[in-house]
Amino acid sequence: MSLILLGILNSQAAAAGGAGAYDLLETTTLTGSASVTFTGLDSYSDYKHLQVRYVARGNSGNLFFVRMQLNNITSSSYSHHFLGKEATDPLTSTGAGSIGEITYGGMVAGNSNDANVFGAGVMDILDFSSSSKNTTIRALSGCAGSAEFKSVVMFSSGALNSTAAITQLDFTGTYVAGSRFSLYGIKGA
Repeated sequence: MSLILLGILNSQAAAAGGAGAYDLLETTTLTGSASVTFTGLDSYSDYKHLQVRYVARGNSGNLFFVRMQLNNITSSSYSHHFLGKEATDPLTSTGAGSIGEITYGGMVAGNSNDANVFGAGVMDILDFSSSSKNTTIRALSGCAGSAEFKSVVMFSSGALNSTAAITQLDFTGTYVAGSRFSLYGIKGA
């Protein structure tokens, strides 16, 4: 699973330039356990959408949800949902509203999973600089694991019930050393 997502990431990294191009804006690679924050997003006004590509491992559990807040808003202003498939288990889905963060921004391996297993994901933050509509995100993520920890693939989305332009992304979980989050800008019509 991770190899497929990494292939997608690599193929998109080659695009640059005109409308619809992906431009690398920032990358954070952790040298120790930490959360990840991107600030000053209002300086990327040349872009219509943002995309975060991550290869990460959480600091707890077998599987670890990629959680996030926008503009450091911690009130019950978010909603989210996911659709996921774990190895031979049935397809599952869930969602919630009026919550304090987008809990289902993706899923990666946790530190109880097989050694050195990371998950990968691609997350789009749509119309992040708009002040006339709520901000939405969508993500595709997954990771591989042994028979005990199972492989998982997850499609998720979330929304912030606010029309404020997005200037900050906070990935609120704690990720281990070697986790990498890259922020891309997407130009569009």
